[in-house]
Amino acid sequence: MNKKNGEVFFRPIESSAPLSIYWYHGSKGDAIEANNGNGVGFFSPEGELLGVIFDDVNENNDNQMLEFDNYRVEVKTKNKKVIHSVSCLKKKKRAA
Repeated sequence: MNKKNGEVFFRPIESSAPLSIYWYHGSKGDAIEANNGNGVGFFSPEGELLGVIFDDVNENNDNQMLEFDNYRVEVKTKNKKVIHSVSCLKKKKRAA
């Protein structure tokens, strides 16, 4: 699964709306609130990121981030264009 090419769903009314990005088209399960409280994420039983929903995004100019224990998802909008990125936050194990 390529986290770079998620499917974005964004239909603003009066310039803002929730914004969803999905990398998996099947069942999503329960939503887990982001650590910063600005949206939710959906994860597989193994912890893989399946999708996210940002609470409210402005279509003209916005920059938001959802942070979870192992992932950070960032979305930027400018002039009705949406760009998103995903970073894996898994901590590297140190050699003993």
